Order: sequence, then structure tokens, then C-alpha cells
Amino acid sequence: MEETDGRLVGGLLVLAAVADARGFRKAADRLGMTQSGVSKAIAKLESRLDARLVHRTSRAVELTDEGHALYERVAPHLVGISEAAAETAKSRGSVRGNLRVNVDPLFSRMVLSLKLSEFLLRNPDLELRIETRDRIADLVSDGFDLAVRFGEPTPSALVARRVFNARILTVASPTYIERHGRPDEPNDLARNAHQCILAIDPSTGRPFEWEFCRRGRIVSVAVKGRLTVTDSGTKLGACLAGFGVAQVIDLGLEHHLKGGALINLFPDWPDERFPLYVYYASRRHVPAKVRKFIDFIVSSLSLETGAVSKTGHAGMGKELAALETIGV
Repeated sequence: MEETDGRLVGGLLVLAAVADARGFRKAADRLGMTQSGVSKAIAKLESRLDARLVHRTSRAVELTDEGHALYERVAPHLVGISEAAAETAKSRGSVRGNLRVNVDPLFSRMVLSLKLSEFLLRNPDLELRIETRDRIADLVSDGFDLAVRFGEPTPSALVARRVFNARILTVASPTYIERHGRPDEPNDLARNAHQCILAIDPSTGRPFEWEFCRRGRIVSVAVKGRLTVTDSGTKLGACLAGFGVAQVIDLGLEHHLKGGALINLFPDWPDERFPLYVYYASRRHVPAKVRKFIDFIVSSLSLETGAVSKTGHAGMGKELAALETIGV
């Protein structure tokens, strides 16, 4: 459709308002325009159609025969346009329809799966499709409304909003510690050749580097291990079984730590973090269903970190509250 078609429709809408209001001033009030703006729009429409559409007198404004004929023909179509626009605006403001979300597998299993029932009960007109994938790929062309992913974002056209900063813990089971001893500091993992369970970074295809942070100091340790995994559940299971040391995200671990199934090896190195981001296509005209799901994620993480703080990891809830707000 040519650019002038949009101007033509705009002029016809102004003509319809003038016909209904029988005056430029009232039409201007209805349209949120100035009276001179209405007059100019009619003049441009008349010039475009090469026809006089309006009689202007000191007392009233009347449509000419050509104006009446045009108005009668286009009025039903203009009503349809207005109704379609109103329906679109209503749809954007309501939580309904289909929502397709690309979610990090760990976050889906440890956080979302426990709370999705509540979300769907609160939004009965919404159909939700959760797909767990290791990569975002092309969010829009793949048909996703948003994605949830751990790790720093790579440059792209997508909007990326950080919603959480998860702690990274280095853990081992009591069985492993009995067999191999407990490292006193991070560098002992390399010096004493501890068996470390490595995890593949989907963005690079290589194992994640092991880093330890404390009060601004960052220490990288070149760990080694015979087991490399792509799934966080496999990593955690092997660690619980006593095979090796693992670095894990502190979500859903409280019962393992509190019950003694896992031991946090370096509690005095507490500052290593792994951010969680939500991704969506545009900052403008964000659908209500997307905003609602992002709010749900933030709320779920608030509950999760509140539970964690009760097990001796105070401050996580405050840290979440201090992160940038969603603001979509």
C-alpha cells in the first residue's frame, strides 16, 4: 500500500467526523485536532479527489452532493476500521491468546514448573506453551513471544532485561569429600587434581571457565575432569552421587544444602554470579500477556530467593529487589 493511501484514509476519517458533527470545531474536538488542522485535512482530501466535498458558511458546514455520496460509500468501511483498531488496542491490553516462551531448562525445572499452575489459573484466557531450549536462536522467526536465559546477552536487536543475579556455588557431596578430601581454597581444585564436572557453554560450545569472586577479586582456576555435560540435571545428579565437584546455580538447592547432601566448599568466596535475562522483540507496544509473564517470573524469583534466605543465604531477596526494574 502506498504512503498516500494512509493519508487518504486519514482524510476520509476527518470527513466522516465533519459530517457527523456538522462543523469543523466539533469535529476537531472529537478527533483531538485543531480546527485549522481539520480544515487543512478536508482541503487536501478535496485536492486529492479533485472534487468539492464541503460547503463552508458562516453558520454551518454541509457536505456537497459529492461529499454525501462519498461519505455514504465509505462510512461502513470506516466503522470497520475503527472497530478493528479498537479490538487491536483491547487485545494488547488483555491477557489472552497464545503465549510461546523459550525457557532455559534449569530455570523451567527449578522455578517455573512449580508455579505455572497458579499463573494459568489467574489468566484463564491464556494458552501457554513452554519450550526448553539451550539457545534463543531467532526469537521472532521461530514464533516465540519471549525467552528466558541465563548468562550475559550477546549483541542483538532483541530487548534484554536482567531480572535476577543468581549465585554460583561450588559444591561436592560428603562421599566425594571422604574419598578425596576437602579443598581449602579454589586453587586446590587444580593443585590437588580434584575431579571436576564440566559444563558446556551453549554460546561457545566449550566448557565454562571456573571463576571465584570475593570483594572484587576474581580468581580463575583451570580445573579438569573426565565428565563433561550439557544438562544441569545430569551435572547435579553426578555431583550428588559423589563423582566430583560441580559449580551450580543456587536455585532449588536449599534442601540439598540444609540436609547435608551437598556441601558448599567455599562459603568465603560468595560473589560469583550468573545473571538471568528475559528477551523480547521490542520496547514499544509490549503485549499485556508478555508483561504479565515477566511480572510472574519476577514474582516467582522473589518467592524463591525468600525461601533461600531462610536457609542461611541472607541478602538474596534484597539483591533481587535492587536489580533494574522491568518497566515494560
